[in-house]
Amino acid sequence: MRQPQNAKRGRGRGRRGNGNSNAQPHAPNRNTSYESNGPDVKLRGNAQQLNEKYLALAHDAAAAGERITAEAYTQFSDHYFRLHQAAVDAAEERKAQHAAQTADRQPDRQPRQDVQPQPEDAPQPDAPAEDAADEVVDLTPAKLSKIVQEEQDTASAS
Repeated sequence: MRQPQNAKRGRGRGRRGNGNSNAQPHAPNRNTSYESNGPDVKLRGNAQQLNEKYLALAHDAAAAGERITAEAYTQFSDHYFRLHQAAVDAAEERKAQHAAQTADRQPDRQPRQDVQPQPEDAPQPDAPAEDAADEVVDLTPAKLSKIVQEEQDTASAS
């Protein structure tokens, strides 16, 4: 019996090795679509969407008093959250590598002639004072709402 011509053709866009042993490992993509077979449902979407869907299902199950089902949905949500974070981290790393490569390709630029360099001793305009760097700002939600309310009151009084 003869096999069809396309029997060996892979489905989708799978990764194929090109024989290069120095190839970089697969970096996840933010837009990769997943098909998830959860405990009771089958969901489709990218990692961020699946994370949100499973969180909503976990919330609904917890509200219905089904703690075990809620925990199962929470674990699925955590899995897709980690996949999404891996994709975000990989994208940021690619962006940083691209920026470094483009910076290496550009020749050293000369400073503009119309801008006079300032001596290091001269105070910088709009530079924060050294004491301000040591200052720690404590903004609890109550203090923050009080500050916002005061600003709104002064704005409305003007």
